[in-house]
Amino acid sequence: MDANPMPRGRIDFRLIIISAFISILYTLLISALFSVMQQDINGDMGQRMPKSLIERFCLAILLAPPLETLICQALPYAVVSIFRDRLQQWFQHVYIITAALFFAFGHTYSSGYVLAMYVPGIVLAYSYSRSKDQNRPAFVTTMLVHLLHNGIALLWNYYLTGV
Repeated sequence: MDANPMPRGRIDFRLIIISAFISILYTLLISALFSVMQQDINGDMGQRMPKSLIERFCLAILLAPPLETLICQALPYAVVSIFRDRLQQWFQHVYIITAALFFAFGHTYSSGYVLAMYVPGIVLAYSYSRSKDQNRPAFVTTMLVHLLHNGIALLWNYYLTGV
């Protein structure tokens, strides 16, 4: 009997929800920690971010998830896959660390923000790798995790903090 209840090739919505939940929970906790330490985790992000909700929506929901999934998950997966035979059982670990670093260093608003984005990078890389291993649509799955994360963060920032 197959331990995986979902047929191969279909999107694993449970993975998407759990991954987004872990990612956003971590982000909220790390933001609270930086707030308690009276450190601005966002650095100069406020100067780089568009001011209107429509512009932020387009950037955070429409542009960032597919573009960053391509650059920070799909590309590192393809590169690390070249060495899959040599890496053997270490392949997934090397890929996740590499992809998480790509993701974190793609968010250079401040050194605190780079550190804060490393764990969400791990979550996104894990969702990509797990989906690939299960022959599911990894790009779409990871993009949806990222979209959900950004959507919750956008709502949180816009409606609760007024940013």
